[in-house]
Amino acid sequence: MPENWELFKICAENAALKGDYARAENFMWEAMEEAAKTQSLLKVALCMDYLGDLYLKLGKFSDAEQIFNECLNKQIEVLGIEHPELASVLNKLSSAQAFQNKLKEAEDSLKQALLIHLIAYGSNHPHTRWTMKNMEAIYVRQGKQFDISEISGWGGVPAAAQPTAPLEQLICKTCHKPYSGPQCANCTQMRLVALPSFEVELERINVVCATRDIRAGSIIVLGSVHMDIRMVAKSECFQNIKSVLGRSARRLLREGQALKPADLEDV
Repeated sequence: MPENWELFKICAENAALKGDYARAENFMWEAMEEAAKTQSLLKVALCMDYLGDLYLKLGKFSDAEQIFNECLNKQIEVLGIEHPELASVLNKLSSAQAFQNKLKEAEDSLKQALLIHLIAYGSNHPHTRWTMKNMEAIYVRQGKQFDISEISGWGGVPAAAQPTAPLEQLICKTCHKPYSGPQCANCTQMRLVALPSFEVELERINVVCATRDIRAGSIIVLGSVHMDIRMVAKSECFQNIKSVLGRSARRLLREGQALKPADLEDV
């Protein structure tokens, strides 16, 4: 049974999908109030993260900056200052600051995010490259050129601190279940996949999937496909069963496989 904060967050997400952003904002404030009652700072931070995203979408950059700062403070208290989860919020905080032309503050936020990603993942990880790309854009706006070698000379970045509260498991932003490691095990069991790169955003959307094995050359009928929810890129899947029916399979499609345009013969 979902907790109260989850129900309000789901209501906020549904309202935002319908374009009713005022209701979405109100629901998220209620979600934060309910999350606070659980005495879990990470649940509150998860709600704040979504509210900050909403404010960014609405162009309320000052409000987004304030929310992301509060979100960071709560995450630091529970996770410490070097946890990779902080880097995601720092990137969003930088965006809110950059939109207000607070370029020095945006640069400082990205410096912290980049150091966290370098410590956690190294220089070649997609998350690290994503942060570097954002850093390069901020430098260009200031008439500067970013050089990765200058990192060793950075100052003013807080040293690692021990968490001041018992560690909590992270909470999945999709299913709201606590998890350990780089990916939510519950969503993995639902056949969702980890986000490989922020350059190609994946969304949890309805896609057309095979209900049984479909041999190459077979004509696809309604009984052989259904709609499922996956974490996929919109450009790499079918989201309408009608787009699939009556077409022939180009290759073997296994049961449970999401159908991609490359899997089917052209009409």
